[in-house]
Amino acid sequence: MSDMITLEKNGTVAVISMNTDENRHNLEFITAFNNCLDTVEQDQKITAVILTSSAEKNWSLGVDLTWVSQPTTTVPQIVEFMNGMGAIFKRMLTFPVPLIAAMNGHVFGNGSVLACACDFRLMKTDRGYFCFPEVDVMVPFLPSMIPLIHQAMSPQFFNRLAMTGQRVDAQTLLEQQVVEAVFDDNDALQAGALEFAAQFKKNRWIYAENKKQKNQEIFAVMAAKDEAFIEKSCAMLAKMMGKKA
Repeated sequence: MSDMITLEKNGTVAVISMNTDENRHNLEFITAFNNCLDTVEQDQKITAVILTSSAEKNWSLGVDLTWVSQPTTTVPQIVEFMNGMGAIFKRMLTFPVPLIAAMNGHVFGNGSVLACACDFRLMKTDRGYFCFPEVDVMVPFLPSMIPLIHQAMSPQFFNRLAMTGQRVDAQTLLEQQVVEAVFDDNDALQAGALEFAAQFKKNRWIYAENKKQKNQEIFAVMAAKDEAFIEKSCAMLAKMMGKKA
């Protein structure tokens, strides 16, 4: 298992920790995260998952734009990455145990989408903003990301964040019912997340089945629109960055 993302068990709860300074997403992240989810699925004693960060400042800052812009990163690799993240989100939206985001730092861009793909979100108040900066960094949302995010927050609140790039704090997320609870610091957050996660003893089949039914709209958009949008976006990206398509 990669040191980028590690898994430890605390009783029946699996704690998945993202372990780089910014926890940005690239092909290595996808492989490491999938490996952790594989471990959870294989261990029937695990009843819930906490997704957190070992970094002091950040939970996840989203897409690894440095990797994307490197001359050695090809357009087919970027297409593979975008399709791979879509597969990650679909897997999370059908995952057979609760996924709980313990957001102990800044949550930006694709990191915010990752948090929205979890079943529940918790956050600490002493450090960390939540933001969709796509409008400022010229990164479009995939079609399926819109209904995915809407299952975590109201369309009105998302519209404000998406169209302004505004950063909001944990208390604002609590007021908007995006998070279940907020905590004063990281120690309180991690303890609270474990207490919250430990309550779950749900049957895996029914949990996954309910999630599949609840998220049918997201899956339909994924199937109908994402692939063509990714191809078009990556062709535009190649032109802007001078990469060969």
